[in-house]
Amino acid sequence: MRPRVLALSLCAVLSLACGRRSGSTLPEPQPQPAGPGSDSCAVYIERVAPGVRCQEVDAAHCTCELVAAAADKSPPLLDPNNVEPGTTTPPQPPPAGSTASLVFSQGPTNTTVTCLGGPCPTTTAELITAPYPPVPATPSGTKIQLEFRAPDHKPLVSDYTLYPGTNQIRFTLEPNSPSRPDTATVEFQGAPAGTTVECVSGPCPDKKSHSLDSFPPIKVKNEEETVLLRFTAPGYRTGTSSYKVTRGQNVMSVLLEKAPTSR
Repeated sequence: MRPRVLALSLCAVLSLACGRRSGSTLPEPQPQPAGPGSDSCAVYIERVAPGVRCQEVDAAHCTCELVAAAADKSPPLLDPNNVEPGTTTPPQPPPAGSTASLVFSQGPTNTTVTCLGGPCPTTTAELITAPYPPVPATPSGTKIQLEFRAPDHKPLVSDYTLYPGTNQIRFTLEPNSPSRPDTATVEFQGAPAGTTVECVSGPCPDKKSHSLDSFPPIKVKNEEETVLLRFTAPGYRTGTSSYKVTRGQNVMSVLLEKAPTSR
């Protein structure tokens, strides 16, 4: 009888060891409100211990292993200062100083600058006395077109080549020429009272006789014109004189010879 009891005890111990052979590396299953019931060893352990995969040995025994151990591992970051041959260096930020700053020479009061072409940082008119936005520029040079305007001055459009760093922008604005009339007006001096004037040749306004204070303006096509005028006054000989007139106001002296008195 004793040998049989010993054999049964040894079998029970071996069965317990087989059932727990892989359990030393597995977390203990959480207590369940109900027992395994009719589930096999493998089904029961996989249900109560997520991340474990089991294989049945027989109806009462199984072997198990962790399947969550192959967790995703991020590759190590690449150190750009210690790059192995054949590896790819990550993109580097653009080098500093890749923009051009503009410093304008002095100009008339309220001079404005407008970018017309090139890598314009703004397209609005900016006062040259205010800081101008930086302009993208390359070491080989970047072309830009600027327009300068100021009151009572002609606008100026110029091209410039900019380089990273400070760039001196020089320009000169030409003042507007005062508008000149396209006619010549005449003021007569020294003529006797009652003198009348008539245009004989040249750019005559008409061929009529006019009082000295009502002579019409003369249309002038060139910088200087020549007119021939005839003057008549009571008690004086009729006189004819040639004058050069220019645009604007002209003053003309009138000299008439007295007519001889009859006896």
